[in-house]
Amino acid sequence: MTVDKSKLVKMAIAPRPHGIRGEVELVLLNPDTSETILKVGIRMYAFPSNEKSSVDPKGEEWMLERFNTGNKVIAFFRGIKDRTHLEKLLPFELYLPREEFPDTDEDEVYLVDLVAMDVFSPEEEKLGKLESFSDNGMQYLFNVRLENGELITLPFVETFFPKIDMEKQRIIMVLPEYTE
Repeated sequence: MTVDKSKLVKMAIAPRPHGIRGEVELVLLNPDTSETILKVGIRMYAFPSNEKSSVDPKGEEWMLERFNTGNKVIAFFRGIKDRTHLEKLLPFELYLPREEFPDTDEDEVYLVDLVAMDVFSPEEEKLGKLESFSDNGMQYLFNVRLENGELITLPFVETFFPKIDMEKQRIIMVLPEYTE
C-alpha cells in the first residue's frame, strides 16, 4: 500500500512507549484534547520520524483501538503486540486524511487548506504561493515561495497576512521592509 502523504494532515508524533502492553505516548499537534477528532476505531496513517523507526516509509494504515487523554495522551493501535514491538516502530508520526475533519464555521479555515494557495500583495500583484506552514510553539509560520524562487518564512499574524480570501482562493501578504 502506498499512501500519498501530501494529501494527509499530520496529527501527532509518537516519541516513546507507555507501559508494557504496547501503548504509546502521543504528542498531539493540537494540544487541546477537548477538540480532537481522534476516536476509537479511526484509521490513521503512520510514517517514520527518522531512520530508527521500522515503520514503512511509504506509510502504514493503523486502527486506533484505545485512546485516553489526561496528563498524557496514551494510544493503542491494533496489531502492536507489546512494548518490544512498539519500540522497533518508534519514533513515528500519525496522519489523517483531510476528509476526516469536520466542516469549519464561515470565519474559520484549516491551515492545511491554504497550502499551495496563491499569495498576492494588497495591490493585487502576485507574490508567490504558500508552500507550507509550521508551528514554533508561539505562533504559526507561513513558508511562502516567492515568484523569484526565494523562500521566506513569516509569522501568520495580521501585520503580514491581513486577509485570506477563500472565495478567490488567495492569501493577501504584506512583504516586510528590509533595511541594512
